[in-house]
Amino acid sequence: MEASLHYLLLMTQTVFHKMVLSEAATIGLSPGQPKILEYLKRYGGCDQRMIGDACNIEAATVTGILVRMEAAGLIERKQLEGNRRSLHVFLTEKGKAFASQIDDTFKRIEETAFSNIPTDEQKEFLATLTKIYANLTDRQRQS
Repeated sequence: MEASLHYLLLMTQTVFHKMVLSEAATIGLSPGQPKILEYLKRYGGCDQRMIGDACNIEAATVTGILVRMEAAGLIERKQLEGNRRSLHVFLTEKGKAFASQIDDTFKRIEETAFSNIPTDEQKEFLATLTKIYANLTDRQRQS
């Protein structure tokens, strides 16, 4: 098959995703949870809509994932400044530990992905991929 952008992105993402899910499952995480843990670790407490937008997950799916994460003791929801309509999601201590583990997983898989590729080529690739992402998201917003 021809090495087109869509094919290479699809195949690379599929393999990367399988590797992450395999390692995440060993610590009891289900699909969707690793990227939410990563987001909350990086940005702290935020509302459910922000999580969905940042992780590109539909609202109903975010709700289900957060319910399971809360039941597992990974997150907690809190009202900010008495605003009962706005619950913010925060990592618990257990969630912070899991977020660190999954962060290590992402780093290991990225190191594998970039093995034998010089640092300057890695930086150039990431810069180009960032531009591609921006082009596509700008186009999507215009639609």
